Amino acid sequence: MASQLVLSLKRHKSVYDSKIKLLSPAKINLYLNITGKYPGGYRSIESIVERISLFDEISIHLKKSPEIKICSNYNKLQTEDNLCIKAFELFKKEFNIPYGCFIFLKKNIPIGSGLGGGSSNAASTLIGLNLILRLGLSNNELYQFGAKLGSDVNFFLADSKFALISGRGEKVEPLEIHNKFKHFIIWPGINVSTKKVYDNTRVKLTKFFNNVNMLKYSLKKKDAFLIKKNIYNALEGSAFSVSKKLENAKRILSKNKIFTKLTGSGGAFYTMFSKMSLDNLRNILPKDWSIFEVKTF
Repeated sequence: MASQLVLSLKRHKSVYDSKIKLLSPAKINLYLNITGKYPGGYRSIESIVERISLFDEISIHLKKSPEIKICSNYNKLQTEDNLCIKAFELFKKEFNIPYGCFIFLKKNIPIGSGLGGGSSNAASTLIGLNLILRLGLSNNELYQFGAKLGSDVNFFLADSKFALISGRGEKVEPLEIHNKFKHFIIWPGINVSTKKVYDNTRVKLTKFFNNVNMLKYSLKKKDAFLIKKNIYNALEGSAFSVSKKLENAKRILSKNKIFTKLTGSGGAFYTMFSKMSLDNLRNILPKDWSIFEVKTF
């Protein structure tokens, strides 16, 4: 995984002043079901996730000073709550790291889109620090830190294009699916509250719905009919009831005969086996929507 994500690495003898630059990929949920509740209101999930070629970029520069600073092309991310900073703080405390760092986050993955950008940023930060500090942590050891940062973080720590995730999202089972798929990510610029979407989803409506094995089989066979039949998102209806703008965006897509599914809690959509081109989509969809052509990564 490191070889795929690392764009550059420069280690300094004194450790501080070392630098690393990494890709931070997005994901889509091909299947997402709510299977129960944990104490405190957290939901247990079952999801098949695909890593895709839409990337943020993260640069980490270790500093002698203990301060941790972050800069981004998106100003709202320059806060102490940024998951990149929280990831560094976890390592700093666990391994008594005396150094600080400067992090630059180039954001390309839309925020609040259900594409996992924040979780991916946290995972890439952990991976980068593991390399630059020569900690030698295994994936299983990294998972312990990832579980403390967010529900999708461990998926991005796994060296897998596809995985079945469960629990709160911290349990990861890599899947042996070697096919690659092309998608269009369609982002209508609508932010949806993940908490509201989950709170609005009733577990009893979805707990008996289970097509995970059929979807795994169809992905391995690259069977377009079965894949489109079995992809599923238990949060989609809830997201539409929370955001009528998002529901209207889905209506526009359906009116133009574009088969899409919402990823995560929204509000980005993805296509499967679309015969349209990027230019076609840009011509027929609203001009202020963002459209990305991606593939399995």
